[in-house]
Amino acid sequence: MKAEHFVCRWALVTLALGLGACQPTEDAPEADAELVEQSQSQVSATVMRQRSDLIKAVLAADPNVDNPLLWAGIANTETDMAFCYGEHSPQECPGPYSSDCNGPILAGYADGACINQAGGLGMFQFDAPGTYSNTLAVYGNGILTVQGSITRAVQYVKDMAWNSEYTPYFATYQDMYNWLNNIRVGGPSWDLWLGVLARHYNGTTWGSSDWAYVKTKYDTKTRAMLNLYGESYWYGTTPPPPPGTTCSPEGGLFCGNNGVPGDSNFLYVCKGGVPVVKQVCANGCNRAPAGQPDSCLSGSAAPKTCSCANGAYKNGTPIPQSLTYCGFRTCGSDNNLYECGTGNQWLNTGVACGGSCSCANGSHINGTTISAANTSCHMEVCGGGNTFYECMGTSWSAVSGSYCRMN
Repeated sequence: MKAEHFVCRWALVTLALGLGACQPTEDAPEADAELVEQSQSQVSATVMRQRSDLIKAVLAADPNVDNPLLWAGIANTETDMAFCYGEHSPQECPGPYSSDCNGPILAGYADGACINQAGGLGMFQFDAPGTYSNTLAVYGNGILTVQGSITRAVQYVKDMAWNSEYTPYFATYQDMYNWLNNIRVGGPSWDLWLGVLARHYNGTTWGSSDWAYVKTKYDTKTRAMLNLYGESYWYGTTPPPPPGTTCSPEGGLFCGNNGVPGDSNFLYVCKGGVPVVKQVCANGCNRAPAGQPDSCLSGSAAPKTCSCANGAYKNGTPIPQSLTYCGFRTCGSDNNLYECGTGNQWLNTGVACGGSCSCANGSHINGTTISAANTSCHMEVCGGGNTFYECMGTSWSAVSGSYCRMN
């Protein structure tokens, strides 16, 4: 039979609601959801994939549970998979030294000033009452590495499921393992799983408005991880996508920040494993349920305009601001793809670019030519026929069904 019900001390952290030390107690206080979404993740698509691969590897090695999406969803909700200090700014604190970070681990900010050392640690936001030292005493120094934190989080969730008064009755541990392994997004146990996370992992009161809000966050962030790599990646024998691949399935449609990185007003299509701008949505982008394509919302709003200053091609040649527009993409000197977004700023998409691509005979829709010397892999421009074109190899490839415009 399950042991005494316990709840977890809660700690609100960067862009998420954090993990607390589990101990017998009454209902935990409700979290302040207003602090959610105040900061931004700087985790690149490559690092996101590496950490997802490691979650899969740790779960594959576990003799009892193998449902890696559950843990990826938790980490994505807590910190957008950020583990190191500097990966999730501006509301963050430098935690203890981590060899995986070659510097401080990420620590939460909402438990007081950083000098108090009271926030949760790492992408699973382990947090015991007191300082970072207290947290390490409870959870062990192993949480200071990515793999160690995943391993500890696996055990934490097992304990949480076994001890919760809200999970089904488990006659044996194997029954509990079977329940965890069979949870699927949108399946019969999905809503209950979200409620258990919001209650125990976050500490909100069951049935409260904060509890319902946090359930939605776990739902959204887990679905994002499912959409990012696809069901076969998480549950099948399909190997991780190759380096540079950041979306699936091929031809899938995604709103920015809903399974692919990018502007939330842009609709992207997965082309060659890379999210490519297909359309700028004047009325916003509609996030469809998991497994269904996203789309631009209908309406009569004026087309969005974008103008991004201080841009440069990979070779250092400046980009005149007058030639920038929504969805224009270029490769930066750091081999990351940057796009001009509706915030009138260059957004680092985290998509790898550069390479040996050099595309001649390119031009913007207004007729301004593009020197082949300024081109690189995955560069994207608005060309003839109000169609987006992507530089691949030695030629420009039209993005099928796309629509674009200059300001």
